Amino acid sequence: NKMKKRLNWEPMFHDFVKHNNYPFVWGRNDCCKFSNAVIVQITGEDLIPKELDWHDEESALKAIASYGGDLETSIEKACDAKSVGEIDKAFMTCGDLVIYSQNQGTYLVGMCNGFGILTPTDDGINVVDNDLAYRVWRFD
Repeated sequence: NKMKKRLNWEPMFHDFVKHNNYPFVWGRNDCCKFSNAVIVQITGEDLIPKELDWHDEESALKAIASYGGDLETSIEKACDAKSVGEIDKAFMTCGDLVIYSQNQGTYLVGMCNGFGILTPTDDGINVVDNDLAYRVWRFD
């Protein structure tokens, strides 16, 4: 079961982001839940497995630890499970799922909008520089 983008995914992507500029909330609008919500908009499918659930930082870290051990491995595992291919970060473009580095060796996840990496912060959606991208996956 390979995840594919809907035919008219690009306007849906931008429309969703425009109307969902909410602050960061664990389990509702953290970096994983936000990215997954965008992915659902453009593919119609969840990337996060149904059994993974969390509501605060502690339960989020437990969910990640139980599924893949760390964020990077968990995202790799979820992408492999849905046959989402990794691409060279030099070719990153709108609609791609991105692991990016924040500070020293702290990884977060976001969605590329073509100009930067979108991720929720306390002030709503923030655009992080594409240069911070570490690993990138693309939905067909």
